[in-house]
Amino acid sequence: MIRKQIGGTMNLDIKNRYKQTLLRCILFGILIFANLQCVLRPSGDLKGYESHFPHENPSNPIQKGKVRVTFLGTTSILLDDGETQILTDGFFTRPSLWKTAFSKIESDPAILSSVIEKAKINRLKGIFVCHSHYDHVMDAPFVAKLTNAKLYGSSSTINVGLGAGLNKENMEVFPIGKPLKLGKFFVTVLESKHTPPFRILGKTNATDPNFPNITVPLVQPVKALEYIEGGSFDFYIQHGKHKIVIKSSTNFVKGAYDQIKADVLFLGIAQLSLQPKPFQEEYFEETIQKLNPKLIIPIHWDNFFKPLSKPLEPNLKLGDDFEGNMNQLLTRTSKGQIKVQLLQGFETMDLF
Repeated sequence: MIRKQIGGTMNLDIKNRYKQTLLRCILFGILIFANLQCVLRPSGDLKGYESHFPHENPSNPIQKGKVRVTFLGTTSILLDDGETQILTDGFFTRPSLWKTAFSKIESDPAILSSVIEKAKINRLKGIFVCHSHYDHVMDAPFVAKLTNAKLYGSSSTINVGLGAGLNKENMEVFPIGKPLKLGKFFVTVLESKHTPPFRILGKTNATDPNFPNITVPLVQPVKALEYIEGGSFDFYIQHGKHKIVIKSSTNFVKGAYDQIKADVLFLGIAQLSLQPKPFQEEYFEETIQKLNPKLIIPIHWDNFFKPLSKPLEPNLKLGDDFEGNMNQLLTRTSKGQIKVQLLQGFETMDLF
């Protein structure tokens, strides 16, 4: 009888402990879910910046000497003068967060063809890749194939092209500081730096000094981390008397813009407000202050885990602060004559 009572008490104690453990697990799960719901939300509301969207979308033929831009998300920028088109990056597939984090990724030919058709990419001569992380280079070789354009990039970018089966004749390691002529465009590649390293969910995007480049052909599907930076670059583009700078990453090489000016600056703002104040100040000094542009178009602000077929949303709270980034930029430009305009996906405007 005593043994039965002891056994019954022990069983009851075990059941209570099990219930308490289960309750803790449920509460912990709810807490994690609530936090994920928070950090996986957009880091800003575009409605607060509606006045900075031009919503022009001109459909008339491009006048001689003019340059039109179409924004295709992240740092994919299509420039068109009516005769020649040039493109930066061309990242259109935009795999989901979960697929990128937990699986291998690859370019989607159907998506690429759809974007090429919708954006009227029909006279593309060159694709310039700013660095070889997947959100810049992954689709570039396949876009080059579909449009018969030439791929320009670092040796890492070339290895991505080789892995995609792109002919060597359709690729070129771009020369630093030497203008490349494509139609009436002159593109000069400038050395730059990637946005300062950050860590999300225990993983960092910092380049491993032992493996700074992609050294062998990269054949899809592969994990996102296999796309190694391979150096970062800015693009200084001249068209007649007009000058454009495309800065894809939120970082700088001190003095790189000492000798140039720009009418239009495409400025990477990802994680800008998360950087230390001295970095922010120097970033603005080395870009806006030295280039003295009339127009700034922020780039690399959108959540590239969402498809380009849907309206663009700001980067996730998980790793960015869109409103903080924009407010810093608008504060810096409020006293001058510099216009700041945002572009939605596929939105088009005439630059000059």
